[in-house]
This record gives sequence, C-alpha cells and structure tokens, in this order.
Amino acid sequence: MNSRSILQSNTLLFAWVIISFFSSLTGQSQIGRDTPSYAAEKPVVSYYEDLDDKTFYHQRRIHGMKGELNNYSEKLHKLQARFDQIFYGLTAENSFTTPFDVSNQPARPSRPRRSAFESNATNAATSNAYAGPGVQASNTFSSPQTVITSNTLAFNVDSPGQSSSNDRPTSIFSQGSSSGGVLGTYLIVTPGVSFPHKIHKTAQSYRKYDPGFAVSLAGGFKKEGFRFGLGTSYGRNSFHETSYNTDTVSGLKVSLSQESETFTVYLDLGYEFALVGSLEGYLGTGLGYYLSHIEDPLSRDDRGFYATGSIGLAYNFSEAFALRLGYRYHHEEEVPAHLTELGLDLEF
Repeated sequence: MNSRSILQSNTLLFAWVIISFFSSLTGQSQIGRDTPSYAAEKPVVSYYEDLDDKTFYHQRRIHGMKGELNNYSEKLHKLQARFDQIFYGLTAENSFTTPFDVSNQPARPSRPRRSAFESNATNAATSNAYAGPGVQASNTFSSPQTVITSNTLAFNVDSPGQSSSNDRPTSIFSQGSSSGGVLGTYLIVTPGVSFPHKIHKTAQSYRKYDPGFAVSLAGGFKKEGFRFGLGTSYGRNSFHETSYNTDTVSGLKVSLSQESETFTVYLDLGYEFALVGSLEGYLGTGLGYYLSHIEDPLSRDDRGFYATGSIGLAYNFSEAFALRLGYRYHHEEEVPAHLTELGLDLEF
C-alpha cells in the first residue's frame, strides 16, 4: 500500500471520527432542548445556599464530562485498532487506559450548622458589648422567626395569560378553561365529490348521472358545541354515457351529453363533541329548498324540498381553524347523492 492510499485512509478515518463525535453531541443537545425546562417556573431566589453547594454542583458536572471523554476515548481506541487490523493487518498490543480517573465520586463538604439559639445568643452578646453604660441589655434569646419561602397563593402567576395550578401550567385561552357559554360564530367550507345513486327510467328516456363536483358553505352561531345557521350548496353532474332520450318524431334514441346543476338553501344545524386530544366528531343536518337545472336535451327546472345530513371528524389546528373530513347525503328529486367531503371550519 503506497503513501497516498495510507493518507486517504487516515483522512477518511479522521473525518468519520469527527462526524460521529459531533453527531453524538448534536443528539445530546437535541435531547436537552426537548426536555422541558423548569428553571422558568422557579421563583427568583438563590440557587445555592453557600459557596460549598455551588462548588459541589460544578464538581459533579466536571465528573460527568470526564466520564463522557473516557467513553469517546475508548470508542476512538477501538476504531483505531479495527482500522489497523483491516488495512495493515496489525493487532493492538497495548490495552486501553482511560485518560481520567472517575472512580471517586464528588462528595458534598460537611460543615457544622449552628442552631437558631446559638446564633441569637451570639448576636445578642455582640449587641450588648457595644450597648454602652446605662443602656439596658436586650433579651439574650429571641424566639426564632418563621420565614415563609413558599408562595401563599393557591396558584403561581407565571406570565400574562397563564397561571399554574397544582404545579401544572394552564392558559386562559386553552379549550378546557374557556367558557362554554360564550356565543361564537362559524364558517364552514366543504368541497367534495358527489356520487349519484338514482336512475330515472321511463318508456321514453333513461337518465343516469356520473360522479361530480359539489361544495357546501354554511355559517352561523355556535354555543356549547351546538351550531345553528344557514347553508347553501352547489352541485354539478354530467349524464352517464348510457343515458338517452327517445325522439317523439323519429322514435330514435338520442344520447344525453349535457349535465345537471343543483342549487340549495337550507337551515344548518349541528353538534360537535370532543374525542381524543384535538380530534372532534361532528353531526349535522339541514332542511331547505333546492333548484335543479337539467339539460335533457331541453332545458328544464326541477325544484322542491331538500334535506341533508352529515357525519365526520374534525382536527383542530388552533382555536379558530379546523380540518374536516366526513360524509354527507343530499336528498332531492333529480340527483340525490352520497358525498365525500374535505373542508375547513373557521371559528370567530
């Protein structure tokens, strides 16, 4: 093996070690970022009682970093041995030795603590020594004062718009804390695909419709999961290729290649209920009036009573925006159909 190949191999080895090292550091830092920080929830008080506690904390951190460096050194030693065995046929003769000794764990320094009475006696003696003649000495011992370090409120105020109860942060804008009696407004837009199921068959004609496009728009008021408002829809379906109409003069069958358009207006009623997390279910119904314009082949209109019903799921991305996926049924005389809908629910 020439020197150029050895140089390339060493370069690749070094690059791989650097990439592995930084990948490990990146993974650990990502874990640190994903771990919730409780420092913001702690009140503004001293984190260390004295210098000994601070020293002990940093000794623990240094001890942990030494252990990590030992692990990386051992991995690098094994990688070097593997590299020498593959490319040079060499066997490692020396065993691995950790660069840092981590057998001794850091220990918190022990210090004597004085009682409250000893501290008060010392302070009293000092004050009496400087009191001077003619000044009556104060009481030698004083009752220890109770220092309240915890928050006396039932909840801790963290930030504007948030509070914590039972050590759990809550927001006044969350779904659980919002008042269910507030009257809100909604706007629902649901485009979909309609699948007509009715076939009109007589002695003179045969009408069957292909799947087509449909869209519904509803808006109104919402309170405690119930919604009530007005809705409208539009649907368009073309005739199936087998549809025909018999000419009254020649008696020949004429294929129908036009389409039918349907417009509806209805009273929109519905109810939404929570399922899991941000996922909700919904039920809906509507009663109203429809108008269908049909080309078969003469233009004619069909109108009458209209009814609809829907069921589906809604995923709330925020308090004002949700994505809906569901089923709807359109009932009218000319083109009754089953619909698959995917739409948006906007709340104000």
